[in-house]
Formats: sequence, C-alpha cells, structure tokens
Amino acid sequence: MADAAADRANRTWLETAKVYFTPVMLSMLVLGFASGLPLYMVFQKLSYWLRDVGIDRSTIGFFYWVTLAYSFKFLWAPVVDRFKIPVLHELLGARRSWIVTAITGTVIALSLIAFTDPTGAAYRTNADGNRLAEISAGEYALLMSSLDHAVAEDEVGMEEAALLRATPERSTDSDGTELVALPVEDHRRLLQLIETDEHFSQLKEFRTFLILLPIAIAALLLAYSGATLDVAIDAWRIESAPNRMQANMAAAYSLGYRFAYLMSGLGLAISAWADWNWSFLAMAAAMALAAILVFFMKEPAVGVGKRELKGSFPQKVASAIWEPLFQFFALLRWWIVPVVLFVMIYRMSDFTMGVMASPLYSDLGFDRAVVGGIQGGPGLIATMAGLFIGGVAVYRFGLMKALVIGLFITFITNGAYAWLAATAGSDDYWKLTVAIVGDNLAGGFVTTAFIAYMSSLVDPANAATQYALLASFYAFVAKFLSGFSGVLADAVGWVNFFLITAGYTLPAGALLLYLMMAGPKAAKGLHKFAERETI
Repeated sequence: MADAAADRANRTWLETAKVYFTPVMLSMLVLGFASGLPLYMVFQKLSYWLRDVGIDRSTIGFFYWVTLAYSFKFLWAPVVDRFKIPVLHELLGARRSWIVTAITGTVIALSLIAFTDPTGAAYRTNADGNRLAEISAGEYALLMSSLDHAVAEDEVGMEEAALLRATPERSTDSDGTELVALPVEDHRRLLQLIETDEHFSQLKEFRTFLILLPIAIAALLLAYSGATLDVAIDAWRIESAPNRMQANMAAAYSLGYRFAYLMSGLGLAISAWADWNWSFLAMAAAMALAAILVFFMKEPAVGVGKRELKGSFPQKVASAIWEPLFQFFALLRWWIVPVVLFVMIYRMSDFTMGVMASPLYSDLGFDRAVVGGIQGGPGLIATMAGLFIGGVAVYRFGLMKALVIGLFITFITNGAYAWLAATAGSDDYWKLTVAIVGDNLAGGFVTTAFIAYMSSLVDPANAATQYALLASFYAFVAKFLSGFSGVLADAVGWVNFFLITAGYTLPAGALLLYLMMAGPKAAKGLHKFAERETI
C-alpha cells in the first residue's frame, strides 16, 4: 500500500491526464456509452412516449418491470463468462464477442420499438394523399371531451380547436364498429391535450393488452440485451487494466454512461422535431455504431485460463458458479444478510422516483425539446460534477461516510420534485432545471460512492460473477417496487409520491449506521484482497 501511495505521489498531473487518452480508456468510454443508452431508453424515454400517447400511469409503472432483467443478470453471468459464441469467439475473443452479440440485441429491440404504435390506431392514406389515423368513435368522443376541457382551461385557442374539430371521415368495420379517421398530426395533438386523470382512465379501455404486447416484448428484449451487455463490459473492464487503473476505468465508463444520457436527451428532442419512431431508430443507429467500434478494440489477454473449464460436467458447474459464490459467502459469513439488504435498498429512492419523473414532465406540460435540452445540458454537467464530488468525498472522508452524504442529498433532491409538482407551471423552466440539476448531482455522487462500495466487496479474481450478483441484488427490490410507482402516484398524487420516495432513504440510513458501528471490515469494504495479475 505504501508503494501504491508513493506511486500516486510521484505522478505528474500531465501523466495522470494522459491515462485517460490511452486506447483502453477511449474503448471504455465507448463501452460506457453502449451500456447506458439501452437503460435510459427503456427507463425514461419509453415511459415518456407512453404517457404522451395517453397511457395511464399504472400501466407505465408495470412496464418498468422489464428492467428486472438487470436484477437477474447474475443468473446468466457464468454463461457469459464461459460460453463461446460460434464464429464471433474466433473472430473477436470471449469478451468482445459477447459485447457485440448483446449490442446487436439492443439494436434489434430499439428498431422493433420504433415500428410499434402504442396508440393502437390504424393508418391509411386517403384519396387526397393525406395520412390518416383511424380510431374508434368512442375514443374520438373522448378526445373531443379532452379538447373541450383544454379550451375551457385556455390551453387551446378557439381557432386551433376549430381546426381540430374539423369533420373527420367516418366508416364502419366488418364487426359494425364505427371508426373515425382524422389527420395523423391532429390525432397526435389531441393525445397531447389529455391532462385529467379522468380522461386517462377512460382512454385505458381503448389500449388493449394486444396493442401494448409488441412494445412490451421489444422492451423486454432491450432490457435483457442491455443487462447481458453490462455483464460482458464489466468483465472486459476488470480484465483490461490492473487494479491501480480500475478507478480510472470506472471514471471513463461513467463518462461514457453520461454521454448516453446526453444522447437519450437528444432522442427526446428528435421525438419533438420528428416523432418517437424516428427517435428510437436514431438510438438504434447509435448502438450499431458502437458495435462497429468494438471491432477496433483490444481483447483482454488475461483470464483465458480461468475460463477454460476442466473436469466432469458437475466439476465445471462448480468451477463456474459455486466457487465464486462460496468465496463471497465465506468472506462475509452471516453479515452477508445486512450487507445484501443495504445493497438492495440504498438506491431505492432513485429508482422509484426516476420512472415517474418523465410522466411528471408530461403532465406539467413542459416542452419535450426543452426537457431534453436541460437533461443534456446543465443536467449532464451536474451529473459529471456529482461523479467528481463523490470521488473526492470517498477519498477525503472514507467510503462509509460518503454513503451517508449520498443518502442525505438524495433525500433533499427527491423532495425537490415534490416542490416542483406542487408549484410549477408549464413555463416554469427554472424550477424544472433546479429539480433536474439537483437530482443529477445527487445521482452522480451516489453512483460513484455506491459502485466503489460494491467493488470493494468482491474478489478481483471473480469480480465478473460476484459483481453481477451484487448489482442484481441492489436493483431487484428497487425495480420491483418501481413497477408500482404509477399505482402509488395515482393513489396519493405527485406531491405525496415524491415525499414518500424521499422517505425511502431513512431505512437505508439506519442500516448503514448499523454497518458502520458494528460491522466487520469486510462489510465496510475494507478487506484486502490479493492483487490480481494482469499484463
């Protein structure tokens, strides 16, 4: 340890900066981007789209359950670690072959979502060459009722309302159901005017399970591919650099992740300039470009012998799965219970409020392009600042104290969304900026501290499987409860919802204090593992 400290002290600032411009760090930047974009699209932008077209909050909340794939990725992490993909393994190696395969899955999923339509409308072109959206007469009557409400609230002028009420084409299908066909642009505008919970609830009967099923399947594929990509990238990161550079690798990964956040914000702007279909296609193209860049990266040379399984089938299973898990359990013993509980609930506030943030923006009437600009501008800067401040806090105050600070600022910034919901109008963009910047600052801080804590719990020799296990634990409870976020928001309203999510930090804080006061070194992330050999 003394040698490591002396090594850090002897480095110049220029030498430290040059580390981030080496090929392996630039590769980590690209992989961080590829890892983050699928999660942001399924976690935030898909829910925004669903709300925009009139999907109720409860249904949106249940959609979030597809991201439970990130919670169960430890189940197939040993497969990623050991199974050789035909052809690609010989061409790219173990790690890059899985990375390219997983990215391909995300490209397919994003493309499938781009060609779906959650409104359930049928589209056709009339004799004049105009594109029409065909819906049931009952849904059209509901949209007219919503338009009347918007006119009464002075949200729509009389001239625009008259254009939207223009006589549509009417017909009857083979089952005798009356249909109404109106211009696609008018249909989208009418959907955007839906604001009252009553209209959202009534519109739900026209959004059948079969209409949303293709989107759910594509979203599940996106989440599963993204989770598999995380496992492969974690393994690539661990094996591509020595321990002394893992913090730098994590920083480059986090920066790439934030670029993905910026890209998803651009996707939101594209949805406003064009439509949501083009937005998801643009994101699919970005992921395809990342897959091409993987071909120019280096495959890590270490770990090949470890991945070669020997012996009978039961011995291979034990070597691939049980050995890393047994080592992890043996280290913590019964303290594994409070440690895993803490890991599971530490970020519960972030997850449960995050899935409802975009629907809140939609309900408050904020312009999508402006929201995307705030998220990709000051929001991104705040996230990067949070990552840096979190690293400084871990170094200056220690890991456990930094986790305490993270809980405190999460409590404050979740409360800021309650303030936003209670006081903001559709033109209060400064309040929106305060909420987004505060949340992103807190998110960056707790990301650095929490990843550092989880990384300190695993043996570098088995980090891929053990880290996937911990990451799955921390995501499971939070993401499962997030599926009920829409139900909770519908039941208590936006203000109370965000106050409740802020309160989720309290049990996490109590458990953290218990670990700090009574836990062993291993539970505090202070166990010293043997240095991993790398080349």
